[in-house]
Amino acid sequence: MNFTWGILAHVDAGKTTLSESILFNAKAIASLGRVDHGDAFLDTDMQEKNRGITIFSKPAVFSYGANEMTLLDTPGHVDFATETERALWALDGAILLISGTDGVQPHTKTLFSLLKKFQIPTIIFVNKMDMENAGKGSLIGNIKTELADNCVDYEDKEAIASESEAAMEEYFEAGSISDATVSELFNSRKIYPILFGSALKNDGVDELLSFMSLMASENQDRMKARESEDFGARVYKIESLGRDSRLTFTKITIGSIKVKDVLPNGEKVDQIRVYSGNKYEQVDEAKAYDIVALVGPKETYAGQGLGVENDREELSLTPVLQYQISFLDDTIPRVAFPNLMNLNQEDPSLNVTWDASLEQIKINLMGQVQTEILTQRIENELSHKVEFVECGVLYKETIAAAVEGVGHFEPLRHYAEAHILMEPLEPGSGIQVEANVSTDELALNWQRLIETHILEKEHVGVAVGAPITDIKFTIVGGRAHIKHTEGGDFREATYRAIRQGLMEAGTRVLEPYFKFEIAVPSNMIGRVMTDIQNMNGTFDAPDEVDGVSVLAGRAPASTIRNYQVQLATFTKGEGRISLIYDGYDACHNEAEVIEASGYNPDEDVDNPASSVFCSHGAGDIVPWYEVKEKCHVPCMVDKNASQNFDEIPTKRMNHGVDEWLDPDEIDKILHMATHSNHGKNPKKGWHYGDGDRIRRVDSDYVYKAPKEIKAKEKYLLVDGYNLIYAWPELKEVLDVNLDGARGKLLDILSNYKAMTDYNVIAVFDAYRVKGHEVTASDYLNIHQVFTAEAQTADAYIERFTHEHGKKYDITVVTSDGLEQVIIRGAGARLISSREFIQEVEQKAAELRNMYDIEMD
Repeated sequence: MNFTWGILAHVDAGKTTLSESILFNAKAIASLGRVDHGDAFLDTDMQEKNRGITIFSKPAVFSYGANEMTLLDTPGHVDFATETERALWALDGAILLISGTDGVQPHTKTLFSLLKKFQIPTIIFVNKMDMENAGKGSLIGNIKTELADNCVDYEDKEAIASESEAAMEEYFEAGSISDATVSELFNSRKIYPILFGSALKNDGVDELLSFMSLMASENQDRMKARESEDFGARVYKIESLGRDSRLTFTKITIGSIKVKDVLPNGEKVDQIRVYSGNKYEQVDEAKAYDIVALVGPKETYAGQGLGVENDREELSLTPVLQYQISFLDDTIPRVAFPNLMNLNQEDPSLNVTWDASLEQIKINLMGQVQTEILTQRIENELSHKVEFVECGVLYKETIAAAVEGVGHFEPLRHYAEAHILMEPLEPGSGIQVEANVSTDELALNWQRLIETHILEKEHVGVAVGAPITDIKFTIVGGRAHIKHTEGGDFREATYRAIRQGLMEAGTRVLEPYFKFEIAVPSNMIGRVMTDIQNMNGTFDAPDEVDGVSVLAGRAPASTIRNYQVQLATFTKGEGRISLIYDGYDACHNEAEVIEASGYNPDEDVDNPASSVFCSHGAGDIVPWYEVKEKCHVPCMVDKNASQNFDEIPTKRMNHGVDEWLDPDEIDKILHMATHSNHGKNPKKGWHYGDGDRIRRVDSDYVYKAPKEIKAKEKYLLVDGYNLIYAWPELKEVLDVNLDGARGKLLDILSNYKAMTDYNVIAVFDAYRVKGHEVTASDYLNIHQVFTAEAQTADAYIERFTHEHGKKYDITVVTSDGLEQVIIRGAGARLISSREFIQEVEQKAAELRNMYDIEMD
């Protein structure tokens, strides 16, 4: 099975040269390419060749010994760190490259922390050991100090054994440690083996390859256990610009997938490609641990988990600078925006957005090099000449204090109320969501819906309108209505609850920070320290070595991001600075930022804090500061206060609007109430009957009026995908987009419902979606149902017909022959897909004739 190794490094550590040597020694390429010659195997983009840096992650497939392996090359420049972090999701192991002349750099530490976060076993390869100032002993000490103490020289078996008691016992008994023991220590990250060499001189590369192959061999049994009937995959990269097809780069983690299979998201796989450099081979099937590019899916996205895999959590490294895209030709920004949105598919962190108030396109970027690369890409691949105008750093906000937010949404025939406790978290915690409410108070499906709405949107604060972060949301209450609540109602209630809480508690502005390391001649360090203090930065005492002082610390990105120019000027080119993103923290000039933003939360119509209550049959908008006085569910403070009183034991009455009885229970109750004397003779004696006159009953006969015969309620059940395939117009849409075809069918059925007296239910297969349960929702004036795992649409329709055939007048639309036989046997009427299409078209024609509507 294929084992994927990623290669990571600080820029200029020799990563591409090492990749070339690995592939050359493994006989995957015929000759060694060089970065400075522009012929490296994995630097396939023209800008990579011209600049001599890696911009995009790319795979190369090779064999060594009995093992199949993939080498995933990643960018080393900090401006493309998001591309590197996305690639980590596809790795089984990593090679962290360190320059023997420079030692551990700030970006090296960032990469190492990411590898630890993703729990990726890692080899450390120290490159450029052929240089004069590269000392093995001092480098090992530097690595242990800066990265981790369990980074050990691979040649020192005793040092390896000392990281485990069992390994030490084995070493003392046998005088060595087995490959299996080394593999166990490596996989569990109890050791980070250090190897030394020179990629340019091809020294130490064979030893590295041997260790990579050994680890791949030792992991084969574990990897084979992932061969399963289940399917799981991780989408780590999307490529679409400049390609003949949209490529979904995927790591298969469990099971397999074949050409023409349908992904769990409903999209079909047309091709499976195995890329190596710029070339690819088409295969019919991809198995667990393969790295492949899928052709066909249009709705996949980077970070998506397929099948049993969950979506990847948010990236740790994100852009902190926002730019405006300014056009240098006659392009109209609004017209170009849809094309530029394609950039988001490849790199979601760019967050290309349209600012309607300013008629501008905004984009988030990491730095100057990335802006230069994107400028060229947009011109080459989208034919737009642009420049990027810096707008400043990207601020965020967090809540100032704990608060319970309340949102109520109750226009006529709608109902939802949500109570959400919001608490501030430590910097870097992000958004957390949990529920602390009984299902007796709020049904589980509504709780899950509130959680979905909390996470689905980037909510903004009330200070400068920036995205919120570092907040814990806890669902503590809510209410639904059995008849009037729809899915969209809780979206409104949730959004308004969050906004109401933010308005009540207030928010604090956060700004991005950089870790910095500055090296200057020692006689200039005082000037640097003064500058950092003026930037509101902090630092440790400087270290001095051979007349060079190194200062490390932390400062706001807004003040230090352009310090490189000033540093180069007063040091006459002798000073250097490295900046590494270090998360968000309290803004050093909050009042100034708030004033400059000009943001007024009361005028933000897209993020209302008010709630909507029903008053005298119409919706009544209540301002945020009055919502808690009018809400229907008591707030936590009121609940806690009421618990201080002694409760009088009473029989519990269920009056919650989201509590309801099953129809069978209702039938049973009614039967007991109205037929309690069924089978018994009425007592003889005086009987009042229906009138006022008392009369004597001398017989057992009691007259009963005949029951009124009511027409049965009519239902139309449609086998959704069956009808889509039978309808030529919808089939054309299906070939392009599944969701589009499904949406168009629902629109047609909605129009049909308006022209008939049917209750329309469209049933769609979801039987291949792992763990899926039956879900039903309203679409305009009709209903749609997605079946459970292992249940097809026809099975659902057959069951519905069998259970409700006597109660309702049911008609089914399908062309499935076997289903037709079963449905007729259950007493339901049947319309073939072809007949139904004709009827819909006939109804539409009648409507057009009635109102003299002419078709274009």
